[in-house]
Amino acid sequence: MDSGNELAARPGFELPATWDPGRDVLVWVGPPSPAMPRGVRVFRVPASTMEAGSDESSAGVQLVRSAPELFRAVLALPGVMPKHALVHRARETPPELAHTLAQSLKNGLRCRAMARKTVTDSGTTWLTQGLANLPALCANPSIDTLRGAFAGKPAVLVSPGPSLSRNLAELGALSQRAVILTGTHALAALLGTGVAPHFVLCADPGDLGRHWAGLDLARVGAFVIGATCRAETFAAPVRRRFAFASNGETDAWLFEPLGAVPGLATGGSVSCSMLSFALFLGCDPITLVGQDLSFTERFYAAESLDGDAAVVPEGAREFRLLKPAGATGIGVPLADGRLQFTPAQRILEVPGWSGGLVRTTPQLKAFLDWFEAVVPALKGATRLVNCTEGGAHITGMEHLSLRETSADWQPVEVEAVLERACTDLDRAARRAKLAAWAQRTLRALEECVTLARRCRALAKGGDAAAL
Repeated sequence: MDSGNELAARPGFELPATWDPGRDVLVWVGPPSPAMPRGVRVFRVPASTMEAGSDESSAGVQLVRSAPELFRAVLALPGVMPKHALVHRARETPPELAHTLAQSLKNGLRCRAMARKTVTDSGTTWLTQGLANLPALCANPSIDTLRGAFAGKPAVLVSPGPSLSRNLAELGALSQRAVILTGTHALAALLGTGVAPHFVLCADPGDLGRHWAGLDLARVGAFVIGATCRAETFAAPVRRRFAFASNGETDAWLFEPLGAVPGLATGGSVSCSMLSFALFLGCDPITLVGQDLSFTERFYAAESLDGDAAVVPEGAREFRLLKPAGATGIGVPLADGRLQFTPAQRILEVPGWSGGLVRTTPQLKAFLDWFEAVVPALKGATRLVNCTEGGAHITGMEHLSLRETSADWQPVEVEAVLERACTDLDRAARRAKLAAWAQRTLRALEECVTLARRCRALAKGGDAAAL
């Protein structure tokens, strides 16, 4: 796939002979032209504000106004991956703009490919686990009961990156003055230093139980659980559980019989879902800690789960994560007793929080691209501050210390809000709706099977009417 290639400007614009208008992507930079193709995957980006105002749209073309907006539009494209993905600029359009858009196109397609691979790899698991969780969706409220519940209240999003260590003490002093959100990977670090998070997002369909094995979850405010997580996640010993659609349309259908679909936008990482959830709650400002999106000699904070995994170089541009001899858990045992925690990963470089360059991976870079695409749309509406004090620079966010950012925060009441959100849940009505939906779905599937058998019989020259 030749994604992001910039076509040279020429009067007689032509697409490649193998161009598929239903599959391939074109970004047209500059004013419209009779030569501009039309199609569901053709985007036009104005070269100036004046040009955008004079031509709001062109028939059969999607208008986008910036590189971040292009990234989001490409990420949301339905259907197959393109074979060709091209950028064309008019003669008067600055080449720098076309280059920036080409990079956003490439980043968006890379993130989309990763997301589609995840669906391919995990789709069957999501289906079976989602169906197994129907009783849990009846018994627990969805996050819809929390929409806007913490409007104007500060939130801290905690991730397990290496820099988390320097902010653990500060987080302990903030638990009464901010809404604390985290994923499961940083739970050990938080609870081990006396910080009880208000929300723990669980989105991974794998075995998350090892993330809280041996931990006292009684102080955790609530688990926020994806509908396609393992059933054991809903059985974790926590006081409250809220369900949500953690994988877009792949999960959303499970909630349709219940009315509102409580989905959160995500870039493939629970850290992306945490930002979406904080926005869903109405939090402002939203701060990030431990969100390195990069690595040092460690991949995770020393206090977190897998904090003993060391970064070991593998040639010039790759590394592996290895755990010390005697370590247990997931991974491949090596002859010297160590545990290979991950296969070899490619090393990239991105701008650092405080300047210079830091090391990252293609997957972490995709999450960074997602954050940088989302941030511009929130400018002026929600204050976003990267308080990681290390790791990657996230363009568009403020970069300040957590202590400086939180200096004037006031007490926040969380427990009472969570209790109210869990009351008045009509479990019987939810069960009835899901049961009726399940019966309709089974009947529809039986009809599909019958029709498929008839089609097969006709294809073989048999008598379909006899089936």
